[in-house]
Amino acid sequence: MNNLKDKKLDLPQEWPGALHYDEQEVEAVTRVVRAQSPFRFYGLDHQREVEQLEKEFAEYIGIKYCLGVSHGTAALQVALAAMGVGPGDEVLLPGYFWVSTVSAVVRSGAIPVLVDVDRSFNMDPEDMESKITKRTKAAIMVPMGGVIGQIVKVAEICKANNILLLEDCAQSSGASQFGKMAGSFGDMAIFSFQINKNITAGEGGAIVTNSEDLYKKAFSAHDLGYTKDAEGNWDTENKEYQFWGIGCRMSEITAAIVRVQLKKIGLITSSMRNFKHDLIEIISEYKGISSRHVADPAGDSGGFLKMIFENKEMSVKFKNGLIENGIKVRQGGFYPVHMHDWGLHIYSNIPALVGKKSICGHHSVWELQENDFAKDYKYDKGTLPVLDSFVERTTLFCIASKLSDEQKALIKQAFSSTCNSLLEPK
Repeated sequence: MNNLKDKKLDLPQEWPGALHYDEQEVEAVTRVVRAQSPFRFYGLDHQREVEQLEKEFAEYIGIKYCLGVSHGTAALQVALAAMGVGPGDEVLLPGYFWVSTVSAVVRSGAIPVLVDVDRSFNMDPEDMESKITKRTKAAIMVPMGGVIGQIVKVAEICKANNILLLEDCAQSSGASQFGKMAGSFGDMAIFSFQINKNITAGEGGAIVTNSEDLYKKAFSAHDLGYTKDAEGNWDTENKEYQFWGIGCRMSEITAAIVRVQLKKIGLITSSMRNFKHDLIEIISEYKGISSRHVADPAGDSGGFLKMIFENKEMSVKFKNGLIENGIKVRQGGFYPVHMHDWGLHIYSNIPALVGKKSICGHHSVWELQENDFAKDYKYDKGTLPVLDSFVERTTLFCIASKLSDEQKALIKQAFSSTCNSLLEPK
């Protein structure tokens, strides 16, 4: 055991769903290709993979409607369109997200309003409530890394203020809180099946809702701008569901793969969650280090361990210590990583947001007449002091969904050795 660190095992950290690919995914893709029918709505021998996935995924989340789309970014755009978000509206969202979350708001012509986080790294309900105005149209809860925050309280605030709630569950497939699945708390939710996600087809996404009205609006926006009647024909007469569609339909191949992955989601998330809890047990024996708050550890999908320290110096030393003690990720990988270097996940690291850029190079949404109220809004570092402090003091470690016993032993030894050399026992 003492020589494990000298082996410097290449650790497969990212791509949790892809690590569980086998002949089942191969067979699923082959079935669609042999049927010569990869398009969502029809083909030579249409397999109805998307339609079946939508039913299965809706049942899994515990919600009425599901719509398959081409990717998570499109899902965000379509959901905001269905919610009627546009110029003159404000959308509340935390400063810890992926860039796609805030970019969808800006592309909708609305104004993003940043909200600080709590110790779960999710949107803080108290700060959220203080930032509601008469222009607030929607709020986006973003349970990054499969940890759900104070979603019940956020939902209550939204309902009391007639605000629509969108859950961005791109990183939270398989997560839950006290038995209720991520994606079932708000008015709408989106999921991503991109390569880094808990289940994956390389790309792909889904939108879920209990509202028939929101579902029909999303369907129209995701396709050609219209809904379909019972016979599958375009209904161009219903003015309630006339949009400019963006053609982001899910393919049959994507759906076929995700259907297989959905059957594996319990195995994938439990393997990450269980090992994450093993590592938390190690660091919990030491002073000056803690993990993010998780209200329901049994519902954590387990993909990331965030370690919070008293200062930046110690957090950087700990990251370097893990590497020195034998943790070596695949070539091109970057875990463990200090949260300060977490790129486009942090609001102040996004130049287009800080600089209030447009999608076309001129006339940004902040310059629209309807958004004149927001012309002096700021998005640079210092806007969210709680999150800023966490960013300075936090190191992340990605939990792989498939590790050998030897790899697990290496990681545990690296954590123990690093803690012993840098921290005091409790």
